[in-house]
Amino acid sequence: AGEMYIRQFMSPSSHRCISTTSLRLAEAAADTAAAAVTPPEKKKPIKPDFYVPRAERGNRDVFYVDALMGEARLLRNDRMCPTRELNFTPEKWGAHKSPFRRLRHIANTFRSSPFQRMMVPDFVGVGGVAAALTYYNECIASSDAAMLSMSISGFAGATTAIGLLAGFRLNASYGRYEECRIFWGDINNTIRDLAMETMMWMKDKDQQSRMLKLCKSFPVTLLFHLHAKGCHHNITTANPNKAEEASNMSHEFLTLIAEPEKHSFAERIHAEFQAELRDIYSDGKHEKDFDRLSDTKLNGGNTPLEVLTCMRETIAGSIGTVDGIYVREMDEQCQRLCAAFGASERVLRTPLPTSFTRHSSRLMFVWSHVMPFALYPVMGPYGTLPTALLTTYAVGGIEDIGVQLEEPFDILPLRQYSDGMFDAISAIEKNYTPYEIGASRSGGK
Repeated sequence: AGEMYIRQFMSPSSHRCISTTSLRLAEAAADTAAAAVTPPEKKKPIKPDFYVPRAERGNRDVFYVDALMGEARLLRNDRMCPTRELNFTPEKWGAHKSPFRRLRHIANTFRSSPFQRMMVPDFVGVGGVAAALTYYNECIASSDAAMLSMSISGFAGATTAIGLLAGFRLNASYGRYEECRIFWGDINNTIRDLAMETMMWMKDKDQQSRMLKLCKSFPVTLLFHLHAKGCHHNITTANPNKAEEASNMSHEFLTLIAEPEKHSFAERIHAEFQAELRDIYSDGKHEKDFDRLSDTKLNGGNTPLEVLTCMRETIAGSIGTVDGIYVREMDEQCQRLCAAFGASERVLRTPLPTSFTRHSSRLMFVWSHVMPFALYPVMGPYGTLPTALLTTYAVGGIEDIGVQLEEPFDILPLRQYSDGMFDAISAIEKNYTPYEIGASRSGGK
């Protein structure tokens, strides 16, 4: 309509006057009509950066391992990262218990997580106070009475209390760490039981296939639910612009982060999630489940709960072909998964009382920065600085490890646990052969 309006009044045969406003309105109407006709462009799917197909995971290293530390742990991509262990093997246990382990640990002190995390601001602050105190007492104070110091006996009691506080903090955090490891052990056992029961009792092949896929999907959806990055720890919210910021990373990882940022963090995480899920639904069947889980994740829903819902739908659909006792047994396995899932959410959403964390942090800061004043009368100008730093590292490192263990899902190798469950379900599906008594007897004849 807009184009016809313009042609009519712009034709040579027309002698009517046209205002500029009328022309602009006609042009806007024409643009609107063209936009309505042109279909919106579909977004191209985002290619995941860190996903490795499961078929290739047995033939290549999918984790960036820090070999210099001498044990199975992930490479830390910056000094703020905690230590993330991987599953131990008999060979790793041998290195872990080696009589030379202390020499190896001392040699790696400056690469350790507590040391690097405490460099700024802890070591810088304590070292600055100790250096300034030494300079004042040695170069500015005119007499012994003018020197700044405090009684070492009074400070010793505070040091004992701070040590007990740090130890209690570590024990409380380790209790959360151990609890979450038990949860994932229960999930592993339950998933295996449910997969075996599915092969034993579900006779409908379509229901059987759907149930096994849901068993494989549950740990994947759970790790993306409990960890913001889906345990792809090298994914960054913004790619670094300078190569020196990642000088300790491998060449392969530097190649991944060298590309400019094109998509948001949420889009990249969803691409990784979809790639993991597509690996499970690679046969083209049960696409409704794939779309259902993918949409739930995209819309910020609870994907593990959605998987449990699909499981129970499948179990309910098997009534009539599966004995009621077996239906109840499989439903009880879903209840166990739901209980472990809910307990994991409890740990994720409920930290240690934040008032305790803040109070212990304040006391640790005051104690470490006052310590040089108590050490100076005993250690003198040459021993105050190194002794203060060493004591801060010893006690403050315990407290820092406790803070890191408080969030177990950022420390535990959840991706390895998930891959192990996938492999176990695939092995059950491939190797399960029902024992038929009649066939065995006829074969014996």
